Amino acid sequence: MNHWKYPSEESRLRKILLAPLGLLSFFYEWAVSLRIYLYRQNFFAIRSLACQVVSVGNITLGGTGKTPFVILIAEMLQGKELRVGILSRGYKGNFRGPFQAVSDGQETLLGASQAGDEPYLLSKKLKGIPIIVGKNRWRSGQYAIDRFQTKILILDDGFQYLALKRDVNLLLIDAACPFGNGYLFPRGVLREPLSALSRADAIILTKAPRCDNLQILKNNLSKAAKGIPVFQAEYAPGEIHVAGKEIFFPPEDLGGKAVLAFSGIAQPGSFQQTLQQLRARVVEFAVFPDHHRYRPQEMEGLANKARELGVEALVTTEKDLARCQALDPRAIPLWGVSIRHVFLGDDRLLFEDFLLSKLNLAGRRDS
Repeated sequence: MNHWKYPSEESRLRKILLAPLGLLSFFYEWAVSLRIYLYRQNFFAIRSLACQVVSVGNITLGGTGKTPFVILIAEMLQGKELRVGILSRGYKGNFRGPFQAVSDGQETLLGASQAGDEPYLLSKKLKGIPIIVGKNRWRSGQYAIDRFQTKILILDDGFQYLALKRDVNLLLIDAACPFGNGYLFPRGVLREPLSALSRADAIILTKAPRCDNLQILKNNLSKAAKGIPVFQAEYAPGEIHVAGKEIFFPPEDLGGKAVLAFSGIAQPGSFQQTLQQLRARVVEFAVFPDHHRYRPQEMEGLANKARELGVEALVTTEKDLARCQALDPRAIPLWGVSIRHVFLGDDRLLFEDFLLSKLNLAGRRDS
């Protein structure tokens, strides 16, 4: 596509050093494109479920806010008195078997280490909505229908899961850094070529206000993905959870408090911006790898550092909190900041109308 231009900030030496990764990216793109072609030619089977399926995904490696967006649309559909379930592959979970229920809608049945931190977080946030993990989403979806009489299934991180037919394909793009350096993995962060944009039924630009050239990005998307509606959203901090207790406090209470912050997410800078927005006094910020599972000695080290710095608490993301080993509550408080998506302007109503229309549920708009 010739709609996209990327800054040529890499030095010539860096480009030479990264040339082997560029070659690997070429072969990766070839393999991905072949896979998509084979699905389109029905060489690989695409199976259907006896319910409607809404897929939420991206074409980059993390950082677009899939989990809070899944929560948003699950609550939106549940508010229309619809039976909703969520299917996840259970990334980094060590569960055994073809699929397992993380939540039956009432109780959380698997821990974060078994289910993966994202399904576990979903089970804690969403009541009345079963969460199923399994690599074969058709089998886990069939279980959700049989066991919970689910009418609408949300496919978490489903954009590349071509083996299951979906009714709505939602593509999330980080407006602040849409496609990285324009290269596919491993040279860049793209999971697919940009021609994959055409598979989307709608594009949601997350972190929209953080994009310096938002209108240019929207114009380019309108050329590259003709006729596909684009909605804009931003991260907003939600309640803050005190670890180990059923205690929550509003995000604005973090203002002025001295904290040691840490995170192991795809884009830790986004969490730093959230803390700045809340006017927290971040004395130090520690970064861990994405989906990092914190060991007890690491938590002890963070607690010791926090005491040295004289801060009030350790603070992390709600997603990280699910991966933290038990910390002695007498050592230092540990707080988890939740994140939610907020549509800009009238986009929430427009998106809700779009989603219900695609699901042939327009009559439920005012329910």
